[in-house]
Amino acid sequence: MSAAAAVNAPVETKAKDELSPKECLTCRIIGTGALAGVGLYALQASRPHAPGSVIGKRITAGVGVGFLIASVFRYAQP
Repeated sequence: MSAAAAVNAPVETKAKDELSPKECLTCRIIGTGALAGVGLYALQASRPHAPGSVIGKRITAGVGVGFLIASVFRYAQP
């Protein structure tokens, strides 16, 4: 095989699944737990008898719910 033929040889394309990284179950569980822990912490910080303004507590509660939703999506990710 000549050098020119080697350069023009077709390159095998990998399937999309082969190019995307796969994560182990342990990594998925740790990531889900971290997001859920931050979400629960934010919800705890937004409780009624915590110090702070009402608007700040509502924002913190929204952030907490967002982290909990992200943890569900993180675990359900294919």
